[in-house]
Amino acid sequence: MQDIDLLAIVTRPDFQSGIGPIGDHLGLSRFAAKRPGLVVRTIVLNHRDAHVHIEGGASLITPGDEAPIDLARVRLALYMPVSLEVEETNFARVAADEPYPRFAAQQWRPLTEYVEHFLQQTTRCVNTPGATRRANNKLIQLEALRRAGLVPPLTAVSTGYPRQGALAARASLVRKNVSEGGWKSSTEFSPARLVGKEAPDERLPAIWQIPIQADHEYRVYVMGDEVIFVRLEREAAVTDVRITQAGRPRARIVEGDANWRARMLGAARALDLDYAVVDAMPVGDDLAILEVNANGVWWFLPADVANLLEGRFHAFLDRLLADVKRPGNGSLGPR
Repeated sequence: MQDIDLLAIVTRPDFQSGIGPIGDHLGLSRFAAKRPGLVVRTIVLNHRDAHVHIEGGASLITPGDEAPIDLARVRLALYMPVSLEVEETNFARVAADEPYPRFAAQQWRPLTEYVEHFLQQTTRCVNTPGATRRANNKLIQLEALRRAGLVPPLTAVSTGYPRQGALAARASLVRKNVSEGGWKSSTEFSPARLVGKEAPDERLPAIWQIPIQADHEYRVYVMGDEVIFVRLEREAAVTDVRITQAGRPRARIVEGDANWRARMLGAARALDLDYAVVDAMPVGDDLAILEVNANGVWWFLPADVANLLEGRFHAFLDRLLADVKRPGNGSLGPR
């Protein structure tokens, strides 16, 4: 059984984004190809058959026809599924001819929970599964940011348009999904959008925020102590910048001042994240934090920006691997 330098746990490559399947969105095949001395293994969730054997403290996972993965021999775990919905995080795909698919999926879910628990107890993780899941819950995230003094724009969570509180008198508000995922069906996406007070209520819980007027916003990539600001150009008629220009907004790398950088690091640390992508908008000379993503991506950005971010992310992994291999740190152990 081999020692594994990097174990990546990711979402299946045929998972749909607004611009097509996500593919190898972290560039892990390129990362491994440029580092032939590293042992890099990947567990792709909800993708194919898998065999699991747990006994006497040993935990082995065999994806498809690959060699087994011994979880106790992993130096660094990259926990980066883009979807944490329960149907997307099982370690094996339920067979199409399974007569009881719901029951079969239920048998895999405790395995996911166990592996997440095991890795963050024994292995250096980025990010830890627990921190990723907490940040993924937008209600928990809002509370954590508030406690850290990083209050987002005036925000409420309400079933339907707020009828009480500070936002009730507003004529229109930005409505965001409470859930992580925005796909209502395989073909219909639910973006953030501006909703009028008199619009028909969906009677679903949602996040409601005061609108901010700006011709751009920032997507800020935090990788350890490195902070990279990407400026996204907004269109006045489009609330969700992700759907401008058919899902390919204009963007470029820019400098962020020291105070903004400290706020971005503070937002990541408030959620116990080593890697985070922060959505923010300018308000005068300040920068308002809209949301923090533990598994943020760059696939929708222009190629030059995306390639730079991929390279910086791979360098971030190199730094983490060097740290876990450093004498005295040992090959294993949690953050």
